[in-house]
Amino acid sequence: MRNPAPTPLPRTAAALAAHAPRRVPAWLVWSFAIAVVLTYVGLLGHFPLNEPDEPRYGEIPREMLVLHDWVTPHLNFVKYFEKPPLVYWLNAATFKVFGTSEFAVRLWPALFALLGIGAAFALGRAMFDPWVGYLAAAILATSPFYFGLSQIVILDMPLSILMSVALGAFWFAYAAGDRGRRRPWLLLLYAATALAVLTKGPVAVVLEGGVIVGFLVLRGELRALRWAVSPLGIALFMAVAMPWFVLVSRRNPEFVDFFIIKQHVARFLTPDEHQEGVWFFVPVVLFGMLPWTLFVLCAPYRLGRFARDVLYRRVSVGTLYCVVWAGVVFAFFSLSGSKLATYVLPMFCPLAVLAGRFFDRLIRDGDAAVLRRGNRGLLIAAGLVLVAAFVTAQVSDNWRVGVIVPRAYGGAALLATVAAWALRCVRRNALAASLAPLLFGMLVVQLVAISGRQVAAQYRPLGLVVRAHAQPDDLVIDYRHYIQGVTFYGQRRTIMVGGRGELDFGSRQGDQRAFFWDTDEQLLEAWASGRRAFLIINRSELEAIRRQLHPVPRQIAAHGKKVIVVNF
Repeated sequence: MRNPAPTPLPRTAAALAAHAPRRVPAWLVWSFAIAVVLTYVGLLGHFPLNEPDEPRYGEIPREMLVLHDWVTPHLNFVKYFEKPPLVYWLNAATFKVFGTSEFAVRLWPALFALLGIGAAFALGRAMFDPWVGYLAAAILATSPFYFGLSQIVILDMPLSILMSVALGAFWFAYAAGDRGRRRPWLLLLYAATALAVLTKGPVAVVLEGGVIVGFLVLRGELRALRWAVSPLGIALFMAVAMPWFVLVSRRNPEFVDFFIIKQHVARFLTPDEHQEGVWFFVPVVLFGMLPWTLFVLCAPYRLGRFARDVLYRRVSVGTLYCVVWAGVVFAFFSLSGSKLATYVLPMFCPLAVLAGRFFDRLIRDGDAAVLRRGNRGLLIAAGLVLVAAFVTAQVSDNWRVGVIVPRAYGGAALLATVAAWALRCVRRNALAASLAPLLFGMLVVQLVAISGRQVAAQYRPLGLVVRAHAQPDDLVIDYRHYIQGVTFYGQRRTIMVGGRGELDFGSRQGDQRAFFWDTDEQLLEAWASGRRAFLIINRSELEAIRRQLHPVPRQIAAHGKKVIVVNF
C-alpha cells in the first residue's frame, strides 16, 4: 500500500498556473552552462599550488613519470601508501599532455565537479521533472563549498562524484523496472564504485552500501538486492579495482597493514588527528550551500512539514532516496572520530536535488514571502560582510587583509546588487525569474572569492630558486618540516632533518639514512663538508642554529616564514 502524498498548500488552479515555471529557454541554459564551465576552469592555472595538499598531489604523479613506476606511489622518492592511485594516474597522464603545471595539477577536480553538476541535473530530471533538474544543477554549481573544492587538488571531489555516479546509476536501475534496462545501470554502478575505491579506498563501498540498503529497508523492498547484487557487476568491480591492490601488495608486503589497518580501520575507530564534535558538519553544510540554505531557513513551516513527511514516509520515492543518501553520509562521518570538512562533500549532490525540489515547489505554490525573506537576508548578510571588512581593514595591517578586504567589498556589493534585483523580480511576481540574477551573480562571487587564494601558504618562489641554482650533486635540505612545494617546483628530492611527518612510513622502508637525518649534528657536518648545500628553514629556527653553522649561512631567497640559506 502506497503512503499518501503530502497535502499541498491551498492554492487555486489559476495561481498555480500563474507561477508554474515554463520551459527554460535554450539560450539561457547554454549561457549558464558556458558560464559555469568558464568559472570552473578559468583560473586553475593562475595561482601557485597551496601547501600541503596541492603540491603533494602534483609531486606523486611527477615521480611516477620519473621512476616509470605506476604501481608503487612515491613522495619525495619514498613509498607513500596513504591513498590509492587513480588521481595520481590521471594527473600523470595530464602531465604528459599539458606538461607539469598548476593547470594540469588542478584540472581533474574541476572536470569531476562539472560531471557532478551533470549528475545532479540527470537525477533531478529523472526523479521529478526537467525544471527540478536545471535547478539542482544550478544550485550545486553555485554552492561555494562545492565550487571551492573543485579548485583545489584533493581527493574528496573525485571520490564524491564517482559515488554520485554510482548511486545515481542505482536509482536509474531501480526505476528502470525490467531486467534488460537495469543491466547497463548496474554495470555503471559497479564500475564507478571500483573507480571510487581506487580514489580513496573502501569507504566508497561502505557508504554506497549503507545508502542502498537503508533506502530499500525504508521502502520495504530488500528483495531488490537479488538484482542489485549482480555477479556480472561484481566481476566488473573486481576487474577494475583489484589488479592494482594485488600488484602493489605483491611488490610491497607492508602495504596491507599500513593502508587497510592503520589508514582506514584504526583511523575511523581510534583517531589521533582531526578530532571534532558530533555536530561539526552542521555549519559546513549550512554555510557551504549559501545562499540557498538561507532561503530554506526562511521557510520554517515548510521545513517542519518536510521533516514530518520524511519521518512518516509521506514523500516521493526520489525525495526519500536523496534524504537517505545525504543522511547516511552525514551520520557516518559525524560518528567517525576523525573529521575534516571535506568528508561530507558526497551529500551535496542529493542536497542540491532536494533544494531544486524545494524551489520548484516554492515557485509553483506562489510563495513569494519566502523569496522576499531570503533576499532580504542576503542584503543583511552583504551589509554585515561590508562592515566586517571595513573594521578588519582598520585594525589589522597583515598583508593578507590587503588581499581579502577588497574582494570582500566587491563580493558583498555584487551579492547585494543581485539580491536587490531578485527582490524586485519577486515584487513583480516573477518568482522563477528572480533566481536568475542570484545564480549568475553567485558564479561571479565565487570567482571573486577564489581569486584571493594567494593568501594560502605556498612555496613556489623557493622551489623555483632551488630548481634554478641547485646542481645535481648539491644537497637540498628541509629543516624539521617537509615542504611539498619545494620538492614539486624544485623537481628534486630533499633531505629531511628532524621531523618526518607523513614521510615517516616511507622513511622506514629500505635504507633511507642518507635522506633522513635525525639530529642537527648530521646537518652541521654536511654544512662544513665543502659540498654545496641549500637549507630551507623557518626564520625563527635559523636564528637558533645560525652560530653553529660554519661557514656562515648566506641567504639567497625568502618567502613567508621560510628562507633559503647556502654554505657557499
